[in-house]
Amino acid sequence: MIYHQFQQTPFQHRFSGTKGWMAFAIGLVVMTLVLLALPFVILVGALSFIILSLFGRVFLKRQLAKFRQQGNAAFGGQTQGFDQKGFSSRPFETASPFGKAQAPRQGRTFEHDPNE
Repeated sequence: MIYHQFQQTPFQHRFSGTKGWMAFAIGLVVMTLVLLALPFVILVGALSFIILSLFGRVFLKRQLAKFRQQGNAAFGGQTQGFDQKGFSSRPFETASPFGKAQAPRQGRTFEHDPNE
């Protein structure tokens, strides 16, 4: 009894004949459609990513312009970057060593001596 069970595989009767050929044909059709559709899916994904990126940049630029316009209107039309207490709202640009107002730094130059 046990020897007879291991002589034949249980899948032999299950996928034989018409069912086996139909399963093979359906699998082949699915794989073909996937391989044919995959480049188009990737192309659509890339195009949508590019469109969303460009739209996001334009949208954020408009929102930033609106935000700055509302900020300028809230401070009474002052566009120089100073609030009512006299402090600069742009401390990085004015106090930065990379600002345009400061002269370039003079550093020390060390010559390379190849004998050392």
